[in-house]
Amino acid sequence: QRRAANIRERKRMSHLNEAFDGLRKKVPTFAYEKKLSRIETLKLAVTYIKFMSDLIK
Repeated sequence: QRRAANIRERKRMSHLNEAFDGLRKKVPTFAYEKKLSRIETLKLAVTYIKFMSDLIK
């Protein structure tokens, strides 16, 4: 039972990491920067979405 829970958690985290990697590829950043943390990625995505929304207004 514990082993099954560990497997599910690993799979969940793998999917989450894949989603963040996909988001990192969509938001503009400098190529030489270090890999963004999750919170940095989310904050940058929010800023970028607001910026793009303002452009179309």
